[in-house]
Amino acid sequence: MVKRTRLTDLEAHAVKTRKSEPVGSRGKGTLLLERKASGVILAYYRERTLTTDQRLSLGILAKRPRLDANEYSLSSLRDKAATLANGVEAAGGIAGYLAEIERQKAHLAESETRAHRAAEVAARRGSFGDLMDSYSNGMVAAGKVSAKEISRMFQLHVKDYHPDLVSRPAADIQPEDIQLILAGVLGRKPKGRGIGHKAPGSSFNGMRTTCDKLRRYLRAAFSYAARAHLAPERLAEDGKVFAVSANPVRDIPVTLGTGQGHTESLTPTELGELLRHLDTLPVRHAAIAKALIYFGGQRLTQFCAVPWEAVSDTTISLLDSKGRKAQAWEHLLPITERIKEVIQPLLNDRIGPGPFSLTPGSFANPNTLSNIYINAGRSLLADGKAQSFTWKNVRVTAETLLAHQGVSAEVRAWLLSHGRSGVQAKHYDRYSYLPEKQAALEKWGRYLDGLASGKEQVDNVVLLSRRKKKEADSKS
Repeated sequence: MVKRTRLTDLEAHAVKTRKSEPVGSRGKGTLLLERKASGVILAYYRERTLTTDQRLSLGILAKRPRLDANEYSLSSLRDKAATLANGVEAAGGIAGYLAEIERQKAHLAESETRAHRAAEVAARRGSFGDLMDSYSNGMVAAGKVSAKEISRMFQLHVKDYHPDLVSRPAADIQPEDIQLILAGVLGRKPKGRGIGHKAPGSSFNGMRTTCDKLRRYLRAAFSYAARAHLAPERLAEDGKVFAVSANPVRDIPVTLGTGQGHTESLTPTELGELLRHLDTLPVRHAAIAKALIYFGGQRLTQFCAVPWEAVSDTTISLLDSKGRKAQAWEHLLPITERIKEVIQPLLNDRIGPGPFSLTPGSFANPNTLSNIYINAGRSLLADGKAQSFTWKNVRVTAETLLAHQGVSAEVRAWLLSHGRSGVQAKHYDRYSYLPEKQAALEKWGRYLDGLASGKEQVDNVVLLSRRKKKEADSKS
């Protein structure tokens, strides 16, 4: 009788202790069935050598007709044993096979760890919108006067029009994306003015100034993100990682028709006309507008925000947060006797939280004060007494004529709160320069009074831009 090498289903389920059958060709191991005391029949792949006898579990032989978890038919167990035999043979035995399984598990665990870390980084990867918000919040925290404008321009010209770019990772933004944003700004009309923005918008160069201002803000935002990329303070605050390696706005050129600055100065005669015009305004308006000039031409935003606590009998303290300052500087100015006369109506009628208030209970809006000079320029232009101008031109005029009066560049810089440069000026020089400022403002006040009264000689002041214009006109 020929000996059978394969078990029948009946024989398999009738196993008393253990039975086996070969798996494939000779030397590939066997399928071993073993009955336990509970009656369950376990299946193993078995490899026997001269020195070893090792098993790998295959599962449980299923009781007919139902298959439960980890239970297999005899046919399925044979297939599993054959597959396992091939793997064992390729690995050089069960020991090599098990070692390979461990290596695969370790590799899988490492891959899962890397994937998890990558997912965490991706979750913290800041979008273009996050970058703009982070920069805007940083400007607010630093007390920058332009913080609100920056946030508004990002919202108005980027977020509202380019939601797809806003949601993209900041590190993926390309120069062409910035070009698209700025080109869209140039194609729009100036926003309407007044309540509800119903009055027609106006701009002397369309949207070019707005476009270039947005370019500068975006460039600063990417620069901020690049510098703060690895700063623990910033990550602790918003948890976003921008990984910006190159500033996509860096090579975007200045918008044509901008970047010229407000460097045109009024002549002494025009400044005298302006002072006389301001005297015709309501008392409070006139006092504030003239105080700005008599104080040497300070920045409107700083001027408007001065609280009463910052005013003494002899000094007034402004906060200068303009530029790349981590913290606002105190900008201390003396109140000369002439300036006290100018601002006396404000001191007598304290209607707001600070001296420079136009309406009860609130600080003056810088735009409101700016409009005083814009309207004055229009009025004087209509009367043929001056060229059109804004407060920025008046501020330029103040420094120009202070120089004409012999006030040094250093004193003018401290008087007008220009930027400090160098380690000494930034960190060590805490001298207030009050005596020098006092002398300069006293001289300046006498000069302004002379212009306003018409007694000051003005013929010996030559403005370079005006001279160039005259030379051009004479040649044409």
